[in-house]
Amino acid sequence: MKKYSAFFLAIALFYSCKNGNNTSINNTVSADSGSTKQTIEKKANAISAQSIFMLADTFKTQHNNNFVLASLEGKPTVVGMIFTNCGYACPRLTSDMKNIADRLKANRGKVNFLLVSFDSERDTPAQLQKFAKQMELDSAWILLHGSDETVRTLSVLLNVQFEKDAEGNFSHSNLITVLDKQGLLSFQKEGLEADHAETLAKINELMN
Repeated sequence: MKKYSAFFLAIALFYSCKNGNNTSINNTVSADSGSTKQTIEKKANAISAQSIFMLADTFKTQHNNNFVLASLEGKPTVVGMIFTNCGYACPRLTSDMKNIADRLKANRGKVNFLLVSFDSERDTPAQLQKFAKQMELDSAWILLHGSDETVRTLSVLLNVQFEKDAEGNFSHSNLITVLDKQGLLSFQKEGLEADHAETLAKINELMN
């Protein structure tokens, strides 16, 4: 655990300077107005150095709205990193997340479901919206487009590895991550079509 604390502290210090197998680890916000920026800054001061909410960069949703990760606060969050031109793994990972959502039944609304694209060039908000329709994701799902730097930083925070090839596609980890209500990594499951009994148990624990 100490190595994770040191790692996340280093990430937090980096951003502070810049801007002024299973692993158990323990909507939309517009940043246009001055009052909203002040609110985000106040929240950032209270966020743990280990939380992904420390990444204050602005993403775009599939609806082309501004989005910051801190707006996920208050609910557990299930996260996958994908790209929409992926032929097999990413649709399969998304289906695994849909299965988790379905198994939550009445508690589905108490959990955020988030997909973040590796592909900053091709996965525009319009393309993410198209993917959401293809995968039959309802309006509660959040799909995010970010800059190369922002996406790379988030992947490091989530322990997700990816590499772009000469054709513009990606080799990548297939990880489903569960965050607690404060954006702290709580659980990860690797692999496609995996048994997510432990994932569900962790989500149910975090909802309480």
